[in-house]
Amino acid sequence: LDAKGAVTPAGRSMARLPLHPRLARLLHRAAELGCTRLGADLSALLSERDIFRRTPSGSRVHGEGSDLSARIDVLRRWRKRQEAAGDADPWALRAVDRASQQLLSLMRKDSKAAGEEPGTILPRLLLGAFPDRIGKRREEGKGRFLLSQGRGVKLPPASRLSRSPFIIAVHVDAGEKAEGMVHLAEPVGEDLLRDEMGARLETQRRVEWDRREGRIVSTQEERLGAVQLSVRPFPPGEEEAAPLICEAIRSGSARIDFSYETRQFQGRVSLMRRTFPGENWPDLSEERLLSAPQDWLLPWLKGIRTRQQLGALDLLPPLRAQLSREQQRLLGERAPTSLAVPSGRRVALDYASGDIPVLSVKLQEMFGLADTPEVAGGRVKVLVHLLSPGGKPVQVTRDLKGFWNSGYQEVKKELKGRYPKHPWPDDPWKAVPTRQAKPRKR
Repeated sequence: LDAKGAVTPAGRSMARLPLHPRLARLLHRAAELGCTRLGADLSALLSERDIFRRTPSGSRVHGEGSDLSARIDVLRRWRKRQEAAGDADPWALRAVDRASQQLLSLMRKDSKAAGEEPGTILPRLLLGAFPDRIGKRREEGKGRFLLSQGRGVKLPPASRLSRSPFIIAVHVDAGEKAEGMVHLAEPVGEDLLRDEMGARLETQRRVEWDRREGRIVSTQEERLGAVQLSVRPFPPGEEEAAPLICEAIRSGSARIDFSYETRQFQGRVSLMRRTFPGENWPDLSEERLLSAPQDWLLPWLKGIRTRQQLGALDLLPPLRAQLSREQQRLLGERAPTSLAVPSGRRVALDYASGDIPVLSVKLQEMFGLADTPEVAGGRVKVLVHLLSPGGKPVQVTRDLKGFWNSGYQEVKKELKGRYPKHPWPDDPWKAVPTRQAKPRKR
């Protein structure tokens, strides 16, 4: 036979023997390895009926079950003694021996001389003929395997191969519920699989965001089809991890923390965007940022791999980077973070509570101020929250002058008795603005 299983000229007289392409490959490999006798015996065992008898129910009597190497041993013992041991069928043994002799006569004359086969020769021959029948034991059940072709199979309960990490499933029936029964198999070691199947090995890198664990998981797998030989972690590159984190943010499986300072910055830019629509201020709303994090956050995700690291990320630098240098200058000028009040103190503005900036300040600090403070180059009056000495708003207004003229007296009447240590002058226009209580009398 040549490499494709074709009969050579010397063997044309025996061409009547049917030979499956798998067995032709097995014989060719046997000739390469110098084990033609073993190759012929294996092919004969696989092409003839089983040498072990079955019970009326169809199960094998022999205790070795699906073990193919046990059949080789029984065949060789039968040749020496011409008697079938145990549950072997003598008629089947004669047929297998006859087929083996015929196959030997078809082997190429220039093949190596057959010698004593080492223990790895049998699975090596089977790998050449059945590369798609490599099975890996499943963790979920004894005797259950996943084949490299993706099919699930199982061994008979009594098979001694049930605990083998890897097998070559030579004969598999249709089975039930898509899980076939393995009738003939041979164990194979992982090192031999790598040696013989190296050209078929595929290396796959998997980098993904694990929502449950809240981190980037990166593994490198070696696979033979559906069979995983190894898996190990590796450190992913930024070009692999950062886009996945952006997608996790976009989908909601990962979160970024918009701090108080970040929201204030967003509010300031939003005010500029509304007040100066012709200046091309960017949209930094949370909705827009979360819908396309790759547009603004990608360069800032270096080294970020976990939920905790992402949550600790300061978002102010990437948001500031969305503004031009001129826009940053104008933002500081038109939307200051704080304003000076009549008491001499600078009070922070709140740009995140709504569309209008809020100035929350104690009522006594604003005595005498008629004009409501403005931002955005004088285009927007702030919303003043005048606070009681206890820090609660007693008046919300954008018209300070109107409050002093009409609303102050009602507030004074209500709060003077509650906060007697604080000044409540009859004329707020002439009172000295202060954040302090009245000095104690000596």
